[in-house]
Parts: sequence; C-alpha cells; structure tokens
Amino acid sequence: MIKPSLLPVLCLIFLTTFAGAAETPLALYLQSRAATGEKRVVTDFWPPSRSAIIVCDMWDLHTCQRAVLRGAEMAPRMNEVLEKARAAGVLIIHAPSSCMAAYEGTPARLRAIEAPPAARIPNQIAEWCKQIPTEEAAIYPIDQSDGGNDDTLEEKEKWTAELVARGVNPKQPWTRETDTLRIDQEKDAISDSGVEIWNLLESRNIDNVILMGVHLNMCVSGRPFGLRQMAKNGKNVVLMRDLTDTMYNPKRWPFVSHQHGTELFVEYVEKHISPTITSDQILSDGKPFTFSAATAGPKRLQILLIGDSTTEASIPKKLAPDEPQFEDHVRILLATEPDLPPTDVYNEGVSGEYIRRLLDSGRYDKDIATKPKADYIFIRYGLNDAAKLENFTVDFPKDFRELLGRLRKDHPDAVLIAMTAIPYSTVNNHAEINTLITRIATEEKLPLFDISPRYLAELEKGADMLNYRRYALSKVPEALRPLATPYLQPGADPQIVVLDNRLDAFFGHLPGWFSDRHPTLAGYNVIASETAKYLAPMIRMVQATAAK
Repeated sequence: MIKPSLLPVLCLIFLTTFAGAAETPLALYLQSRAATGEKRVVTDFWPPSRSAIIVCDMWDLHTCQRAVLRGAEMAPRMNEVLEKARAAGVLIIHAPSSCMAAYEGTPARLRAIEAPPAARIPNQIAEWCKQIPTEEAAIYPIDQSDGGNDDTLEEKEKWTAELVARGVNPKQPWTRETDTLRIDQEKDAISDSGVEIWNLLESRNIDNVILMGVHLNMCVSGRPFGLRQMAKNGKNVVLMRDLTDTMYNPKRWPFVSHQHGTELFVEYVEKHISPTITSDQILSDGKPFTFSAATAGPKRLQILLIGDSTTEASIPKKLAPDEPQFEDHVRILLATEPDLPPTDVYNEGVSGEYIRRLLDSGRYDKDIATKPKADYIFIRYGLNDAAKLENFTVDFPKDFRELLGRLRKDHPDAVLIAMTAIPYSTVNNHAEINTLITRIATEEKLPLFDISPRYLAELEKGADMLNYRRYALSKVPEALRPLATPYLQPGADPQIVVLDNRLDAFFGHLPGWFSDRHPTLAGYNVIASETAKYLAPMIRMVQATAAK
C-alpha cells in the first residue's frame, strides 16, 4: 500500500509505466479501520485490465418496498460508475442471484459459463460464507434476525398485494437485474456462481475486485462471490461503500436509523473484512452518493449531549470500542419504551473542555451549530470551568448564559436541559458546583436533570466500582512494571489504563491507584439509565401537548 502523501510523484511514474500498455491505472483511496475505529487510508493503483466490478443483486424487485426505492435511487449513479470503469478496461460482472434464466444464451452469460476452469478452485467457493476468521471475536453491529425489512405493516401488506398483481412470487419477486444498469453484451459477464466468477477472474489474471450493490449485511458480504470469499481467497477486494445498502429494520437493535445501520455495517466491514472506496474515486467528481430525505425513513427525535470528559467517555470508547457506549444506551433504553418515537443521540462531549473553550475555540460552530436541529440538548459543564476560571461564581453563570443564547439561536426548537456534575466520590460530590448549576437553571427557567443523587447512591455501594484506573507507569516500582505491560497507553508519560478491578491485586496498595474518578462503562450505564428515565416522561408530555 502507498501513503497518500506520495500520490503526486507515484501517479506520474504509474502513468508513464502504463502509457505503453494504453491504460491508466485507477488511483484508489482504500479506507480501513483499526479495532478502536480510527480510519486508515492508503492509496493503491489498480490496472483496469486486472480489475473487476461485481454488481451484487441489484434486482428489479424485492420483498421490501423501501429497499426497492433505495435501490432505484442508487442505480443511476451506479450505472455511471460502470460506464466509466468499463470504458477504462475494467471487467463488469453482473450478479443478480437466482435470475440467470432471464439471460440464458446471451453473450454476457455465455462469457461467464465458458470461462476456462481455473487451475485452483478455492474450497467452498460455491457456498455462502457467513464469517471469516477476522470476524470471530467481533460484535455484530446490527440485529437482522427479522430479515431486515423496514416497511411498516401497512406498507408490507400493500406491497405484497402489488407484487401479486404483477404476477410475481411476493416471497421472491426478483426476475432480473434492474434495467437502469446497462449490460454491455460485448464486454460484460453475467453470473451468480462463485465458481464461474472465480474462473472469470483467474482466466483474466484479475487480482483486484470492487463489490457494489445490495444488501451489504447479507448478499454483498456473504454470497459465493461476495466480500468474504474474495478476501479469504486472496483477492484485493474492496467495497464501494456509498453504492450499497443494508437490510436493517430500525425497530431492532441498536435502534438507529436505517442509514446509520448501514454506516455501522460499513465500519464493521472496514474493521474485519475489507477496505472500502467511494464512487467519486472512479467518477472524479468529488461527490459520493448519498440517499435523499425521501428514502430516509420516519423522522427521529434528535438528542444532543454536550459537556466535558465525563460526557465524552473517551477511555471506554478506546478500550471497548465494539461495546455500546453511553449515547448508545440512552437511545436503546428509550427504544424499549413502545410509545416513544425513535431517537438519534449525538455525544459531543470533549475531554478537558469548559464552556469558554467550547465557544472561543471554534468548536461550537464546527460541531454543535452544524448538528441536525436538536429536540433535546443536555448541558453538563462545571468541573473544568471551576478549575480554569479565576472567578468561577461570576464567570461560569455568564458563560453558561452565553452558551444558552447560542443554542437557542442554532437549535430554536430544542428543550435545553441543565445537568449537574457527577460526584467524583462519596466525600467529593461537587455540591458547590451543582448549587450554582441549579441556580442558573432556575433563573433561566431550564429543566434541571440532577444526576448526582443516583450516581452518589451507586458509589456508596462500592467506592471504586464505577471508575476506571489510570496510573502513571513511572509511579510503579520497577519489579511490578512487567505486570502492567499489556495495559499501557503510550505517550511521554505511559499510563496503565483498565476499565475494571483486574489489576487491583497488583497495584491497589500504591498511593493514588484509585484516584482517577472518571466513569467506566458501568458508570456511564448509571448516567444513561437515569437520562432515559428523566427524558421519557418529558418526551411524552411534549408529544401530548403538541397533539392538542
């Protein structure tokens, strides 16, 4: 793989090299993710003659009407990609599964059937692949056990009746690939067979494969010609992440929007299966495809969390990136209330932040003002403000009111909720900070969410049960340092960081071992539980008022 910084120089080299062969390489930015979720982008150059695009299951019809609408919206952009890639010399393989009868005897179909048998046929290449070794320890990102159909009951009944009226099987209505995608009978191939497609690739010395189409969490990943089979059998395979969709029902875990469910599965692919690219890398227009509001699904309540490190939860996200986090549990808990509308919860907390820094650094304008118009905003500041402000009792209320003014302007329909600081311990419950926050809420006529009593009650069950351990390696005796090696976070002053009590037996006797009071996942679950309990009746009250 090649670093993006070397792209200008290497592009010239590659263009010169391939000029004699009358083809220009595809310069692709391959995006993958570390286990913690950080993006990694490298640049690679693919000769078109050694590259293929497989179009997975872009059928004419589907059992889910919303899936049909999303596919129809995506197909024109997909066809543009296919036309340009084909002209460059990329092999286009159309793979509308179970629809081969519609193409019997056509040149494109015969091209796949008649490809010379490969010298090596991978084991089980004719079968679905539901998991590869890199996925074995991963948490699957969405619940698709209901089949992922996101039509409402009324929509399902109406769509089923329409399919019957068209004379197709409503349980398997697809008959061919959508006509929006042009099939070039002189160049393309048509197949739904893992063996045939493998033979095609091997007979043309094709090592590089792009997958696009539907549905990512099922067919695109699992088909005999899908991402998993290509990856495990040694092809350089990538997903075109903007030209795909999932079968995901937002009424299932993790209760996110359909679009966000697709984004979660793309991230899963980038972590565990293959890199991804976007269509603008082929079309060179700088405009990746996005679905329109028309296919976005029902409106969702927008909840915004702003605050400091006790809101952000950076360490739990770093050490347990695949587990549901604070904002996820707020959303999930609200989703368990059958009478509440679906919600999106955005966590915009930042470690070390206080109100003045939020406003003066430009982060407010970049990250808060630009968020979707919020319905509810939780504001949790005070801890860092008390440490940073020379005259806290005067300047903090002033800063708080300035923030309220900005929020009221940028999120005019939002209910602004002042939130108390969590107690750091049973003896340090930040009463002076929370008294000031309570006074501001009263004067500004804001709802006050006092998290302190519940959190304090949980701390009294075990003073160190809700807090992670973060301790400088330099403070550990030399003889004990080998015990810390697997848990070190690098830096100028390496830190031992764990989310639980697993190292207490080794280091619990050291002065200050328990001094970091930031919440663990358990601590954030307490906050999430109370947040949902507080917010649910408020949502009901607002809805009841609006309905009158």
